[in-house]
Amino acid sequence: MNNDQNSNYMLTFAKKWRHWGGGSAEDIVVEFGLSPTEYFRQLQTLLDERNGASANLPLALHEQLKLICQDRLRTARSQPRAH
Repeated sequence: MNNDQNSNYMLTFAKKWRHWGGGSAEDIVVEFGLSPTEYFRQLQTLLDERNGASANLPLALHEQLKLICQDRLRTARSQPRAH
């Protein structure tokens, strides 16, 4: 999958799961092969850049997805790390 396709797929996934906090860790790993932290970092970057598909998001949806990213990344930072 090229970067544009991956970016579009990330946004599609994010929009689909936004009402449930962005998707489960298991779904994210299965769909993207990324940890949830890395997925939400990449999604946040995509939203910040507002290129490609993210440029056409309605403002309210854009802000909702940004808040989900911020919340999930904040939660990930507060979780104790397994060694």
